[in-house]
Amino acid sequence: MYSRLLFESQKREVINHTLFIGAVKWQTPPLACQPMSARPRCGCLLDRAGFRMCFLQADKKVVIVSVFGKSQYRAKGCKTDMLSSILQLNLLDEPEIDQQSGCEIEGYYNPKEKTVCLNLRGFLDAHTLLAEYDKFTEKQDCKDFLSVWAHMKDKYARALLVLFHISHIMVLTHPTHTFDYSYVHLFRAMDIVRQKISPQLSDVLSCIHSLPKDWISNARPCSPRVLFYFETCPAVFQNPDNEANIKKLEHSLEDQIYHVLRKNRIVTNISSNSLFAIPANQEFVYVHTGNTDSRDMLGYMARKLIQSCKTSSSGTTLRSLSNLDSNPIIVDDTETDKELLMLHNLLDTDVKFSKSRCSKVLPRALQAYQENLPQHYTRAYHESKLAHAMAVFEMHARGPLFEEFNEKLQAECDKHWRAGRQMCEVLSLTGHPCTNPIHRGGSEGAGGGEQTEPREDDSELPVREHCSGVRYVCACNCGRVQGSREDPFSLRQANHDYFQMLAKQCGCAQLESIQFPVFQPSTHNYRAAQLFSATKRHDSFSRNGSSTPQDTQACSLGTDTLNGNGGQSSATSDPIEGDIPRLSNKTSLTPSDSHKVVIEVTDSDAENSKDKSLVRQPSTTEYLPGMLHTESPAGLLPQFSNWSLVCLGPSSLYSHNLGLQHQIGVFPTSAFLLPWDVTVRLEHQKERNPLWPLVGDHGGYCPRGGKNFQNMNAIRGRKSKGGKEFVVKIFVGVEYECPRGHRFMASAPDKVLKATGSGIVKDSGNKVTSSTADMPLYFPCPCRQTKPLIAQLMRIHVVTPKAPVHVTLNPRVQPGPPPCPIFVTGCEEPIKLSQSAYWILRLPYVYMGDKGPYLPPKEPVPPAHGRLLAGMYGISEVVPEKK
Repeated sequence: MYSRLLFESQKREVINHTLFIGAVKWQTPPLACQPMSARPRCGCLLDRAGFRMCFLQADKKVVIVSVFGKSQYRAKGCKTDMLSSILQLNLLDEPEIDQQSGCEIEGYYNPKEKTVCLNLRGFLDAHTLLAEYDKFTEKQDCKDFLSVWAHMKDKYARALLVLFHISHIMVLTHPTHTFDYSYVHLFRAMDIVRQKISPQLSDVLSCIHSLPKDWISNARPCSPRVLFYFETCPAVFQNPDNEANIKKLEHSLEDQIYHVLRKNRIVTNISSNSLFAIPANQEFVYVHTGNTDSRDMLGYMARKLIQSCKTSSSGTTLRSLSNLDSNPIIVDDTETDKELLMLHNLLDTDVKFSKSRCSKVLPRALQAYQENLPQHYTRAYHESKLAHAMAVFEMHARGPLFEEFNEKLQAECDKHWRAGRQMCEVLSLTGHPCTNPIHRGGSEGAGGGEQTEPREDDSELPVREHCSGVRYVCACNCGRVQGSREDPFSLRQANHDYFQMLAKQCGCAQLESIQFPVFQPSTHNYRAAQLFSATKRHDSFSRNGSSTPQDTQACSLGTDTLNGNGGQSSATSDPIEGDIPRLSNKTSLTPSDSHKVVIEVTDSDAENSKDKSLVRQPSTTEYLPGMLHTESPAGLLPQFSNWSLVCLGPSSLYSHNLGLQHQIGVFPTSAFLLPWDVTVRLEHQKERNPLWPLVGDHGGYCPRGGKNFQNMNAIRGRKSKGGKEFVVKIFVGVEYECPRGHRFMASAPDKVLKATGSGIVKDSGNKVTSSTADMPLYFPCPCRQTKPLIAQLMRIHVVTPKAPVHVTLNPRVQPGPPPCPIFVTGCEEPIKLSQSAYWILRLPYVYMGDKGPYLPPKEPVPPAHGRLLAGMYGISEVVPEKK
């Protein structure tokens, strides 16, 4: 191959001066083997980029042969196998290239052959490319390698353009036996830039003395001839006897390459005007048929080591010519900078195509986002439309600028949404977002979700109330009137204001009621308490009455005086511990009969009931900012009551045969209360209570004053071993209400009350009043809907007997699984209901703790999600007043 190169060079004009660009000072050929530092230096011209244009002595003629192209990974960037007979290569070292320029030109000067061989190492070499790619993956300076690859090609093309200006012969090497068509685009771009910068280079060369005029006008010594060297060939041609066939392969490649280069006008009939020339009617393709040493680097290096030991030290010397800067052949002219920038644009086809494609697809994606948009919409809807637009963009966009335009698409869609189309999205207490445009004002909800992002200047936003557009049907406190209510955004609106408004329409505001403890201010500048850390509540309604300090909540109040003496409250197998005032009687359930209530009356109890214990005084300057629960700080009360307890009137309003006739929205088969027969035994009675009837020896009964017991079925009496027993009849109802206003009663924790067609109720109230069973707070509504609605426990109906007993209520609700707090009414003692009356307890519509509201489930869940705790019902004796 080397002889062929020399043969080609002899047919060309060899000039007297050769231009080199590099940091190395070149010397006369006889001193080529001397150390570089000891060589004499010739004159040079240093341009702005730091390059030195040096030339050899005029009486010496040399041929410059440059090698470029691609190489296998094992070759480590070495492409001079065809010159291995005259070169000593040191392939033991790991090749390095200049990090700034990304390329390096190695120079081999043979004084005997008067030949300078230049080898271009760069990103077309597999070893260098993979090394740079590893650095890219570590740094991740940009998102796409194709963008970096465009800069790599630009640097390589600039270094290659230097070789095309100073070389006589260019050898393009390729690891395989096929022509790489990517060179066509590279050559076209270089030719365009070469013609643009030729006038500037001619001006620079004109300043150098004794250069030929043709060299100055063409900005190069000659139009270099390019030879093509293919390192491998098909296996069938590797046989030395097939020399004729290998010639056919070479001629076929020559025809193919010449046709491609001529068609793209890279080579023309006038070689001086072309980037390079191809020998006319002469061979310019060589296919190597032997084994490629670079495939076996260890064996190759071993053979070269042996060869180097046999070769005289006066042989070929390897020197690095230059570490090229990113802008070679740059002179003091801004026009040249612009022309060289064109080279990058011509080579950056991937990025240009990506920009064109993404710019065309971006409007389509924006249109997909804006299609059928409502006037205002939520962030969730915005993100769903954005995902659709991004899917459209991803379907058609291509190239390294995909990420850049994808981010631009997201920014444009977000800008479109925020330009007056952003919805308020403050969540209501039931978890629905406000559908009004983003605004100021309104009672802030806390539905447990993300709120609207704050804007830089909220003063420009309009002021209005929140509205989710969701409406519910809900009955009043007593259940005789239903109305449509808006989705609440504040606790007062949910549990107080709506029921107060409906009570005026119904008239139940005039009914007898029991008021729950609320905050009573003593000054006009009262405020909400700041909660930090203090003891939790210590009331009779607390499940755990321990006064252990809690570090979770607190107020700024001082320590309250707690009642130190207490007894057990109303009948329950789960007694409430704590410091509460003694009652005039004690009730309990016997293990054998869960619905039998034993009332023990003693003189000491009656006397102790007269003692008034010290009761804590609630704050009159600070109120509790929320609902009362077992974890609330002691000494604080809410501003309004979240509960309601009203008396509809006498017990005669309810007929067990006719059911609930005054309640609206109740399913007909469920419009009944459950009968609850309670056996009361009087023990250790020293003085007879005149309110109880007389019991005969045979279990008969004779009430004192028949006018006090008009309904004789309300109480039955008999003698027992431990004393006297009476059976009193109570009617109870546990009512659920769904968002559409459907109401029904439960006959058990897992069963809806259903009466027979003739109105007979076979169930009793023992299961719902049991001291061991909790009632679920949420229950599937039996209404016929495609998706079952979840009803909430809203009311407790109690028809008290005409016996001298009080039915007591101690409601405690845990709306979520532990550690959810237990919500209470705030009463220090269980609430006593008057006799022979119809009472209705309305529970809160929303339960909101310190971290927000407890939302109803969207589908049926186990009772542990929310429950009315057992032990709510109790019985106490009516103690007559002493005269």
